[in-house]
Amino acid sequence: PKPKSVQPDASAEERAALIDEGKLLPMGASFFPGITPIPEYQLGYGVMRSHEDGTPLHGDPEVAEKELVFPTPSPSANEALVYILASEMNFNDIWAITGIPVSPFDARDADVQVTGSGGVGIVAQLGQDLVREGRLSVGDIVTIYSGQSELMAPDQGLDPMAADFRIQGYERNDGSHAQFLTVQGPQLHAKLPGISIEEAGSYGLTMGTIHRALYNTLAIEPGKRLFVEGASTGTGYDCLRSALSSSCAALGMVSSADRGERVEAVGGHAINRKDSRWADIFTAVPDDPNEWAAWEAAGEAFVAEAEKQVGGQIDYSVSHAGETAFPRSFQLLGENGVLTFYGASSGYRFTFMGKAGASSPAAQFSKAGLRAGQSLLVVYGPGAEDGIVDPVAIEAIEVGCQRGAQVAVLVDTVSQREFVTSLGFGAQMKGVVSLEEIERRLGDEFDPPGPFQKMPNPFTESAAFKESVRAFSDRTLKPIGSAIAPLLRNTLDKRGLPDVVFERAGRDGLALATSLVKPNVGKIVYSEDLKGARFSFYAPQVWMRQRRILMPTAEIRGTHLNTAREFAEMQERIAAGHISVLPPTIIPMEGVPEAHQAMWENRHAGANYVAMHALPRTNLKSRDELYRAWAIRDAMERGETLTKVDTGSAGALQ
Repeated sequence: PKPKSVQPDASAEERAALIDEGKLLPMGASFFPGITPIPEYQLGYGVMRSHEDGTPLHGDPEVAEKELVFPTPSPSANEALVYILASEMNFNDIWAITGIPVSPFDARDADVQVTGSGGVGIVAQLGQDLVREGRLSVGDIVTIYSGQSELMAPDQGLDPMAADFRIQGYERNDGSHAQFLTVQGPQLHAKLPGISIEEAGSYGLTMGTIHRALYNTLAIEPGKRLFVEGASTGTGYDCLRSALSSSCAALGMVSSADRGERVEAVGGHAINRKDSRWADIFTAVPDDPNEWAAWEAAGEAFVAEAEKQVGGQIDYSVSHAGETAFPRSFQLLGENGVLTFYGASSGYRFTFMGKAGASSPAAQFSKAGLRAGQSLLVVYGPGAEDGIVDPVAIEAIEVGCQRGAQVAVLVDTVSQREFVTSLGFGAQMKGVVSLEEIERRLGDEFDPPGPFQKMPNPFTESAAFKESVRAFSDRTLKPIGSAIAPLLRNTLDKRGLPDVVFERAGRDGLALATSLVKPNVGKIVYSEDLKGARFSFYAPQVWMRQRRILMPTAEIRGTHLNTAREFAEMQERIAAGHISVLPPTIIPMEGVPEAHQAMWENRHAGANYVAMHALPRTNLKSRDELYRAWAIRDAMERGETLTKVDTGSAGALQ
């Protein structure tokens, strides 16, 4: 029967009717651009809302992820419509399917969330601006970079990540595990000729994340020493191999002897986290201050072995395994070492012990690049021994004003506010906010800055976990943020977020600072000695927003997917043989939910997984080869035998 209203979970009969009417292509169908009509509907894998109450039907991938039916989009002026040949599988899919840590439905009103971030496809249609540009043509086989941004925003000139950046398949409801996808022009890059089509669809997000982490966020240098978690699979393995190809000494943490051999086979060093000497040390830093020294001491043997293997202190640490691994990865850092992280698979409440060494506010502001016109929030009070005068904060305010920054101050008490106001810092001082005053106004509905609270398990108690995140936002972040925002708003930032937050050793306010500072460009700086102090924060605020924490002798830098330009640079490195694409594990489309379940349960073994959409066989490298393979397969299905397939000089099938 002809369906009256096509629902995402349309029945097999309804789908067959759509196919018969030419409104839907079967999954895996041949598609010849300019010849095959673009269908009204398409198939793709993802999660839908409940028909009954609109609740997103999140859950384990093998249960929640379904093949859905939804409209085929049309490209706008600066977009292309691409027919997907193969799509990359990665942990963005997992977060979208499970809704952990955040449901993608929370941010937009959509009936479906299609999974898939990146892949390879053939251009089916071009918007008029892309036709005018002339870089792309219908029929081109292209690798798809999954990041989008607001192309007309002024912040494009700063960093595309600051211009409403979002990743398809998670931060947008469209994804590449569909038959068709609209993408912005900068997302499309010519498929490298030396690799197969399925290989071209397997690495974009994972290797792109590593590429930015190593070559932009860390800016690694030859001869330095690098540590990476989870080094035998996935992004960890890509990181290890890329660091080795850049002449770094690379140490990879693994969970078995077999995985250690895989690391050593490519020239890396391996350290087994399950070694009996330190198997029990991978925990968050305890909440009880009396246990901090013992916690640090427990990691000393691990640090010593790591330094022994690579011949000295660790310069770079790359983390992605979450809250139980992160504290030790930070402890491993030598003097002036830098840790970057881009994920948190074991939990999102990050803790670490501070390192020895002090600096000055002026030196730290120079490190942060604080300049005239930028906004600075100074935390005042934790260093006030008499309850009023905080010399380090006063110095930070003076230096900020001298640099021409727009300065706001967050003090503990009304008395401190009156004292700071009386110092007459001039026009650069925009105002002072008192925590005591906020607490008087809100009473029990306000939680002052402090250590980030313990969180329910995001994987087994997702509702309670999300509620704890909301509670922090409602009870701490929003009350303080709304008080500071009017002081720092300007023509470029209507939200009034600080570019730099000057934080303090005497109180763990890092969870607030990392949530409050400007995304993508914001920095939290410390100038005091942090030895013996514990700090905590909510990981996604740093990694997904690419914020940085600058301490006198160490740094933490959040990192994310690379930009479209950095993606092109990565392509050049691959073409030159500087970094290599591993042969992917190939998954048929009907096997996508089970493969995602294996990833969710850490049962996957390959570094790259790719879902095969419309490739009739593997190892095809060109459009002509693809067209021939399609024609031969289609003829066989019709019971015919082809003796010659001519794709024509213009690439159209004849």
